[in-house]
Amino acid sequence: MLDDLQFDVFGPLTVRRNGELLEIPRAKHRVVLAALLLHAPRTLTAEELIQQLWGGEPPLTARKTLQGYIARLRKLLGADAVISRASGYAIAIGADRLDLDRFNAFLQKAELTTEPAERARLFRSAMEQGNGTPLVDVPSEYLQQGDGAALLERWLNATESWADAEMAVGRYAEVLPRLRALVSEHPFRESAWGRLMTALYRAGRQGEALAAYQEARRLLAEELGVEPGEELRAAHRRILAGPTRSAPGPVPAPPGPAGPRPGGAAEAPARRGRPYTLPPRLAEFARPGIEADLIRRLRDVSREGAERTVPQTLNLYGAAGVGKTTMAVRVAHAVSPAFPDGQLYVELQRGDAFREPADSLGELLRALGVDPGAVPADSGERVALYRGLLSHRRVLIVLDGARDEAQVRPLLPASPTCAAVVTSLEMLSTLGGTRHVRLGLLTAEESREILARIIGRERVTAEEGAAQDLVRYCGRLPLAIRIVGARLLERPHWRLETLARRLESERRRLDELAVGDLGVRDSLAVGYAALDAPERRAFRLLSLLEMASFPVRVAAAALGLPDDRTEETLERLTAQHLLDADFVKGSGVRFSYHPLVRLYARELTFDVDPMRSRHGAVQNALAAWYTRPAGALVPLRATPSAGGTAARAEVVAAARAGLLPPELGFTA
Repeated sequence: MLDDLQFDVFGPLTVRRNGELLEIPRAKHRVVLAALLLHAPRTLTAEELIQQLWGGEPPLTARKTLQGYIARLRKLLGADAVISRASGYAIAIGADRLDLDRFNAFLQKAELTTEPAERARLFRSAMEQGNGTPLVDVPSEYLQQGDGAALLERWLNATESWADAEMAVGRYAEVLPRLRALVSEHPFRESAWGRLMTALYRAGRQGEALAAYQEARRLLAEELGVEPGEELRAAHRRILAGPTRSAPGPVPAPPGPAGPRPGGAAEAPARRGRPYTLPPRLAEFARPGIEADLIRRLRDVSREGAERTVPQTLNLYGAAGVGKTTMAVRVAHAVSPAFPDGQLYVELQRGDAFREPADSLGELLRALGVDPGAVPADSGERVALYRGLLSHRRVLIVLDGARDEAQVRPLLPASPTCAAVVTSLEMLSTLGGTRHVRLGLLTAEESREILARIIGRERVTAEEGAAQDLVRYCGRLPLAIRIVGARLLERPHWRLETLARRLESERRRLDELAVGDLGVRDSLAVGYAALDAPERRAFRLLSLLEMASFPVRVAAAALGLPDDRTEETLERLTAQHLLDADFVKGSGVRFSYHPLVRLYARELTFDVDPMRSRHGAVQNALAAWYTRPAGALVPLRATPSAGGTAARAEVVAAARAGLLPPELGFTA
């Protein structure tokens, strides 16, 4: 038996010995091995193998050449790898050593299971065994059209069944990447297009669902000269008709209740199962200390179980881009076994809009197995049904991007066996039974580790200096580090120094810190959008001050506002993590910008505020900075040490630019 070998037929034909890849460079050798693996443990005759190799026109030396191929495989895999029998050849495979066997085992169990959540789990496990289209690098036309074609069809059917199972438990967004890949590789497979349309529609993306139908229709017309079949047209009609009492699209809604049972909304029938709607876990993230502490806390909640009288809530809060969502999802995945009845994830903000609690409750109820038509219209009844379904179950709820406590309270479970993780910009200080954890910037070492995980340690080690520059230009902001890593991953020919030089310019830094759907500028815009007009003005104008930090009185002078109103504004900006506040002994509370936040605010002020407002803010701030609180002017040579060399240089520059009022008596 080949207990040290692992074979994969999904994707490229792959062989590993103790985890190390074995190269099989000759195409004919791969054909023989693939044929033996597809029929293992059955014996294939020499004639069958010859047909797989050469089709209907084998060479005169085919049998002798086949014997040479078998000898070569034995040399590569081991003397006992390919067994010779009187009737032909077979391959000896250790238990659980072929991805196809594991795929078939999970698939068989899934097809025999009726419980929705378990069925989805088994189909998910089946799909995890494969790495895509089978035998993509095995050049045998006979094999591809015969056994390979049958396996491909089984793989495609399994992919669609997996999508059906996942959507049956509410995981619409999670199936989209694989369904998009499926229609891209098999553009004439109408059943796949129908499922893609259904997933898009049920994920709240009706426009994209309709666009998918038009794309499928165009391909069928242009390439095959036919119109979509009835199944696809019916899915299109359901989407156009809008929400109905049953799920739209080719995936039938599970049977709903015949009618409400006595006892009120909390007893409305629902399909019991293990709902699982967490997004994928980001492997490159590295904050081991904080992550381990959060995992321990949630596992402790599960262990305490019956002893607890209230559910545990963790509130992860912090500035945009510090990795709150990533941390919440990683922790939720890690503690998944402690919450065996399910893990649910809900986005509380979509674009610039925050969702109403009733809308989020509807999503949660559907994920918990309530038929769409059985979801109560009344918000109070939705809360009662939701909390009733969670009673005595161990479920973890992740609520991502909360605006305030009012948006979150109806979504929190009431059962002490459950827990919730809530992410937000501001601390949700009035939520009872909550542990608040602020996520700040990465350390330099954590930043380097994340970068190394994304692009490889070799590239980072080879350019340590450039890597340090990248971390510095990113301000140790996790989002910025991820973007830099993604850009370098896309461009393996780039040196780290190349990107570091591009980031060196402050004028283009935010332009460079964007890739795909990730952007530092877009992330900061979320906090800015939550401010009122006076707070936005303060955020913009104060970024013009070159001081490392400033007190309330300087900000008040710059804004032309009383100290008390200014202090309230600064505290609000701090709560939104658009400013940092620190207590300095002898100076009181001082406020400062993160470097990337300052760049964003300056972009805004030059776009929005007229020149007179900008110059006035700088003049008034400098006047306050270089004037003692009692009103005495401080000569330039006696600039307070808090300002330092940078502040003195600012005064000189301002004087040369004519920004200082004459009464200050400063000249360049």
